[in-house]
Amino acid sequence: AGWLLAMPGMPVLTTISDHLRMRLIRQSVGVRSAEHREYAAVLIRAWEPFENMERGVIPSDAVTALSNIGITSYYVPDLTVIDTYGLTDATIARNPATGPNHMRLMAHDRQAPPGYLEKRGVNITIYPAASGESPGANGAKYAVKVARSASKAGHDLWMPFNSPDHQWVVSSRFTERDLRVYVHTTDPSANLLMYDAKLYVGDRFLQHFEDGFGGWLLEGDAVTNHGQHERYPGQQPIHHNVGPGFLTSFHPKEGDRSVGRALSPEFTGTADRLLAFRIAGGKDDGVGVRLLADGEQVAVWHGRNTEIFRLIVHPLAGLAGKRLQLELFDDATGGWGHIMLDHVLVLRPQSGNRR
Repeated sequence: AGWLLAMPGMPVLTTISDHLRMRLIRQSVGVRSAEHREYAAVLIRAWEPFENMERGVIPSDAVTALSNIGITSYYVPDLTVIDTYGLTDATIARNPATGPNHMRLMAHDRQAPPGYLEKRGVNITIYPAASGESPGANGAKYAVKVARSASKAGHDLWMPFNSPDHQWVVSSRFTERDLRVYVHTTDPSANLLMYDAKLYVGDRFLQHFEDGFGGWLLEGDAVTNHGQHERYPGQQPIHHNVGPGFLTSFHPKEGDRSVGRALSPEFTGTADRLLAFRIAGGKDDGVGVRLLADGEQVAVWHGRNTEIFRLIVHPLAGLAGKRLQLELFDDATGGWGHIMLDHVLVLRPQSGNRR
């Protein structure tokens, strides 16, 4: 009805209306049904192969936490699932939402109280089904064969998964089946990365933290190597780290209350190199990882209030010849007052010369 726009004041009103509707959609209100339908179709394609899973594969004490529980629970019915948004969990549903009203998401703005998921025994994250040709998909550390010749291509069906508790994995009845454990490598050249349409290969580690701190200087009490402590009571399950060793400022006894920092050895910036690492933890300004060039901060990264590591890639093109250091810092003492750092690597173009 384009003729309506000719009426006095209508362009202004439609602009206001469009703005308000987009704001509602960003808050998950009034989202088109087509988007839900397409998203469901994507999830079904990923999880439907588990219809062929043999019963008894999932240990009786396996517990996971998911934000989309319906389709996964349907295809993996033996798994205990906690709804991290609280739609089916009374404790999470009654945990107050802390975000400002204009940033809240309808039915998706609740979070588990600190330590709740650990108390409930969350010990596994399952990924979509994989064939026998690629059971280590999605960065999973483990994969277990759940059915033989179950896929249309005739390959065995595998369930890739991660767990923060390696001992639970290897001591459970997974060991009665064909279980694969994907041990990470400390060889930098085994790491490949596509960036800006170019392929890069690992040149050298600033530290992978599998054998200690590797020359990083520590200040304060907060920073420890996660691989050197069996438990960090009160912390939520951690995922997407590379191996058990990584830096964390969540103290094994003091939790978020401790403060401190860790500073890497110096390295020289090279124009064609990339700096890559994994980060997780709090998003507060008082915790994070920063890059120093000749002692001055040139970049800083924070967590996202999650214990799921994400990859950070930073080109060093503008820092050639400068003395560089990476610093983990924690000056915060409240909730999510910690940061975690893993797998710090310098990469070079695959076709370039090693220097």
